[in-house]
Amino acid sequence: MQKIWEVGSEFDWKDELVAPSVPSQWFPENYQLFATGTSVLLSIHHHLRPNGERLRLHLPSFFCMHVANKLKNAFDLCWYRDLPTEPTPDFDTLQPSPGDLVLAVNIYGIRKADSWQEWLSKQDNIILIEDHSHDPFSSWARQSTAHYAMASLRKTLPIPDGAIIWSPQNLDLPQPSPNESFGAYQKLGAMLMKRIYINGINISKDAYRDLQVKGEENLSQEINASASSLTANILPYLNILELRQKREANIKLFISLIKNYDEVTPLFTSWHNNSVPFNTILLCNNQENRNDLRKFLISKNIFATVHWQQPKDGLSSNDPLAIDLSNRVLTIPSDSRYSNNDIYQIVEHIIYFYQSRKYVTI
Repeated sequence: MQKIWEVGSEFDWKDELVAPSVPSQWFPENYQLFATGTSVLLSIHHHLRPNGERLRLHLPSFFCMHVANKLKNAFDLCWYRDLPTEPTPDFDTLQPSPGDLVLAVNIYGIRKADSWQEWLSKQDNIILIEDHSHDPFSSWARQSTAHYAMASLRKTLPIPDGAIIWSPQNLDLPQPSPNESFGAYQKLGAMLMKRIYINGINISKDAYRDLQVKGEENLSQEINASASSLTANILPYLNILELRQKREANIKLFISLIKNYDEVTPLFTSWHNNSVPFNTILLCNNQENRNDLRKFLISKNIFATVHWQQPKDGLSSNDPLAIDLSNRVLTIPSDSRYSNNDIYQIVEHIIYFYQSRKYVTI
């Protein structure tokens, strides 16, 4: 029985991911678990304004527009310039009024806390929320001074659902409803089916993909559902240290293999101690080049994605620099699922793609 080689897409389930040891010390002392990160942000709004009064929320210009579309139902959105190519936001573009909420995002998990902590020390009567979804366990996340901090844990951990919120300032936390999302269990079923598929059992890939899509659709409709019982119970026992170490090693290997190749550039080649990037992020010359590379990789069972595209039609930050970056970035899965050999194969495919284009004549 031959295993199927596939990179990216949703996590599959492996029993060995759960460590038979004492509960993890990675989590804050007091926290709440919601089904999704969007649910966390919407619940903060309800927690602060249970009468439904709208609040202003300031978002970085480089941001997930799918999430922003959900948030605009509760918040009046404002934008400030924050680009992953810069070490800090452009704070001159961030001018909140008293009572406003500001979302600081550790984009790709490579940022330090210093600039935001200095900015916050000069503010009065605003609420700072930090989003650590791209590295929930960075030194910034663990030493946060924000009013609230949150992370969509399912972005980096092999769980079907789950987002965490805590308050570094020990404020009261919003409470999830006791209801769990059926979507979480659809996602779990898809994780189990994907493991069977990858192991070479003759089941249709469409079977688990359809279940993944349905589960994600159901999760995206949640407003304040709690994380599933499965996620809540296994989360403290996930081997987070091992997952982080392997992800970081894979990203370092990938960058070492691709960084001197002229046709495509890693968006970053270094990061701060006690931080682990989200994945390898490549910066292509233009949108057409990025889209062609992504299409080629998909044909090789490498499912690279875009974090985050800003559509031509629909909600956008209208920041030309953020839009340009969104047209050229490509996320290459480099997490703990993959061996050194997997990373070598991915890089070989990327180099082959660019080399083959050199010999095409018009």
